[in-house]
Amino acid sequence: MMIRTRNPYFRLVDDLLNDARPWLISGGESEARGFGLALDVEENADVYIVRANLPGISQDAISVNIHEDVLTISAETAAENRDENGKVLIRERRFGKFSRSLRFPTNVDGDAVAASYENGVLSITLPKAEHVKPRQIPVNVSAEGN
Repeated sequence: MMIRTRNPYFRLVDDLLNDARPWLISGGESEARGFGLALDVEENADVYIVRANLPGISQDAISVNIHEDVLTISAETAAENRDENGKVLIRERRFGKFSRSLRFPTNVDGDAVAASYENGVLSITLPKAEHVKPRQIPVNVSAEGN
C-alpha cells in the first residue's frame, strides 16, 4: 500500500489562490478585500434565518434579492466629508458598495421571503419550499391478511 503525502508548499499556494480568487473575479471589490458582510445563518425544519449587522446604514441603502435560491444582500455607504485643514490619523471605517451572496442547499419559497431591519440588524426569513420540507407518509393497512 502506497501512502502519498502532499507537499505542504502546494497547499500554501492553493490557499493563497483560493483567498485571492474572489478578489481577482470581482475586480477587487470590498468583499474580497476582507470587508465582506458577516452573516449568521440558522436553519430549522421550515425556514432559514439570515442576520447581518449593518450599523449606520439607512434602510434605503440596503438591497435584498433572491433569485434561484441565491440570496444577495448589498448596501452602500457614502464617505464622509472631512475638514480640509485636518489630517486623518486612523481610518478603519469602510465606505462604498459591498455585497454578499449565498446559495441555500434546498429550495426556498422566493415569494414568501420577508426582511426586517431594526437597530442596525437586518433579519431575513426564507421559508423552505413545500416540496422539500419533511413530511410524514401514512402507512395504510390492507383489509386482506396476506
